[in-house]
Amino acid sequence: MSFLNPLFLLAATAIAVPLALHLFHRQETRRVVFPALRYLLRTEKEHARRIRLRQLLLLLVRCAIILLLALAGARLVVSGRGAAHPPTAVVVILDNSLSSGRVLGEDRVLDRLQTAALDGLSAATSEDRVWVLRAGEPWDVAVPGTPDQARVRIRTTEMSAGRGDLSSALRRARQLVADADMAGGEIHIVSDLQASAFDAASDPAGETTDAADDPDIPVLVWAGLDAPDAPNRYLQEAAIGGGLPPLANNRTEIAVTLAGGDPEGDEVPVRLFIDDRVRGAAEVRPGGSTVLPVGPFSPGWVSGWVEADPDALRDDDRRWFAVPVRPPPTVALGGEGGPFVGSALDVLTDAGRAIRSGTGTADVVIAPGGAGFVTGTTARTVVIAPADAALLPAVNRRLADAGIDWRFEADEGSGEAGIAESQVPVDIESVRVRQRYRLTAPAGTPGQVLVRLSDGAPWIIALDDGRAPVLLIASPLDERASTLPVDAAMIPLVEWIVTGWGAGGGRPALRVGEALPLSSAVTEVETPDGERLPVDGSLELRTTRTAGIYRALRGDSLVELLAVNPPVRESLLTPLTDDAAEVLIGSDAEWVDDPGDWSGATFTRRQGYESWRVLLALALLLLLLESWIAASGGRQPRTATAPAPNPT
Repeated sequence: MSFLNPLFLLAATAIAVPLALHLFHRQETRRVVFPALRYLLRTEKEHARRIRLRQLLLLLVRCAIILLLALAGARLVVSGRGAAHPPTAVVVILDNSLSSGRVLGEDRVLDRLQTAALDGLSAATSEDRVWVLRAGEPWDVAVPGTPDQARVRIRTTEMSAGRGDLSSALRRARQLVADADMAGGEIHIVSDLQASAFDAASDPAGETTDAADDPDIPVLVWAGLDAPDAPNRYLQEAAIGGGLPPLANNRTEIAVTLAGGDPEGDEVPVRLFIDDRVRGAAEVRPGGSTVLPVGPFSPGWVSGWVEADPDALRDDDRRWFAVPVRPPPTVALGGEGGPFVGSALDVLTDAGRAIRSGTGTADVVIAPGGAGFVTGTTARTVVIAPADAALLPAVNRRLADAGIDWRFEADEGSGEAGIAESQVPVDIESVRVRQRYRLTAPAGTPGQVLVRLSDGAPWIIALDDGRAPVLLIASPLDERASTLPVDAAMIPLVEWIVTGWGAGGGRPALRVGEALPLSSAVTEVETPDGERLPVDGSLELRTTRTAGIYRALRGDSLVELLAVNPPVRESLLTPLTDDAAEVLIGSDAEWVDDPGDWSGATFTRRQGYESWRVLLALALLLLLLESWIAASGGRQPRTATAPAPNPT
């Protein structure tokens, strides 16, 4: 129990007025009763008793009226979960990621999350400020607004095919509440709470930040969804040509992997679409793979998708692809490339995958030790580190002449290293590197690390800053420097260098929510929905909230097709465990399992129920009662008394 206006309690001192009137109204008089009137004495005593009782009752009623009015003016608040609360900064984390598209009965998970988010704001007032963070759209800008504006934002939220990063959203929400500088603050997490939406849930070895670092900010978690009855089934991959783009007039194949689901369940139909037509079909058991032959194709771009029969989460049952189809590239080998590179090129030439040419006319130039590196051409150049460290200055001079800031530096005594990270669509994990040089550049120099060694050093770097693209390999391709020349991955890697990266078709897998890698020639991007978004060299396109084929355009001319797919992590619907939740959300977080309790659990600093309306109503009733009591006494007849005897 508390008072919002305690100074008004001073008005309660007015209760002294009826007390004083009651006390001063009493008069002590001497009464002399005539003997003839003795028979009236009993009646007078009974009547006097009723009068005293009525006067006492009037006193109590009048005092109560004054007291009730004073309490109402002081705004008495009764303990409990009323609507009154101090101005509060509220951040609603609404999970609209891919998993929110799962169908439950007649509606989606997102529909239930939106309802819960709205219920959580049912007690919000115009003095509150509300942010709505859409966890499936990390690029989205959330601004503070009124509760009504927040409700509109919640209702208009659509599902994103991207990943919901709840850990980042929670850190951002804490910062927003801390910076709001309001009397109260709290965070509402409204999500399906899948484990893969948190940083450490799918990467136990990764470092995490304790989410309970600020216990003064209450975190309320809506946990009104039941766990899925069965594992979700999804298409994990649809890889064309083993990661290599198809060549013109050559057949290729698409490998399709169906993950999740019940491995002992029935086979699932899988269909291949190209140009909106079915070009292949097969049946795959969950956890298995199949290969669909396709082609040949004419030069140009080939795009399409592979789909499986939909289940409860339908948006991960389709995978998109887009690859360029080009004639076999011409390739030149500069200087003494060594027997291994030359032999790999001979194999590709005999298979019709490449055409040998001179350095002046080749599409791709392989330059061991920088030999054959010609500046001012459009050829893609692969610079392979020399076996002799004494040749490093010459290689670095060629790079400097081409305007490239990267350099090879000696790295003696570093020992053997393995492959730690690779974006190359070739299995090179078994390769061991014995000799390599350091690839160094000033801070901020463009360059994409495609392969990184176990000691953290970059091993293969791709450069594409508007000039002719260059690939740098930090080791010689001979048996003394690494095990690659005698590994089964040698020919596939050289093929990828020539026909994949060398042909401009070596894009890594693109996921919804990630920035699109666009060349400086692109002026617009057309989304799968047909919307055109302007871009330039200084901006990156991050608003990829929809899976599908994105068209990179220069004016009305097609530059490139990019296939953007949902992140696989969103297909893992396993809920967050209690132990993980304590670390990732905080041990002080309040979990609400019953959706009916959610609206009453939010706004934790509620002040209870303001009772002034009830108090005024009671005061009015007492005024009516006081009027009735006062009127019910009427005018009482006076009792005759004898005058005092005259002493004379």
